[in-house]
Amino acid sequence: MVVRDTVAFDAIPALYDRAFPAIFAALGAAGVTPSAPPMGVMHGSPGDTLDLSVAVPVEEQFNVGDDTDGIASETLPAGRAATLLVRGDYNQLGAGYERLFSWIAGQGLTPSGNSWEQYLTEPEPGGNPADNETLIGVELQA
Repeated sequence: MVVRDTVAFDAIPALYDRAFPAIFAALGAAGVTPSAPPMGVMHGSPGDTLDLSVAVPVEEQFNVGDDTDGIASETLPAGRAATLLVRGDYNQLGAGYERLFSWIAGQGLTPSGNSWEQYLTEPEPGGNPADNETLIGVELQA
């Protein structure tokens, strides 16, 4: 389940802060358990704004009811992807993407336009950002 919006980069934290509680509340109300860690899915190439889906994977679609808070279903297409595990503070993700895209180009592969971050660890208030683990992925053209 996702909340998708096109936002400026400085508005990304507010989108996550709005979307995750709404998605998890809808999952709880429906008795649905997430099937994998939460994600952020970027559609297309960023410019001044980013087309971003804040997502929580589930096994099957379900009806969120009338009060959706912008929650919808979205399916990532099956296919090849390149991934890289980034350990540490989220400010290291930019360098992780640069390294991953460089590796993709070096392999003669072509990105399809979608990429994602899967948050394998949940940051804790007062926790050590060095403990964060984020899997970044880039969908590849066939």
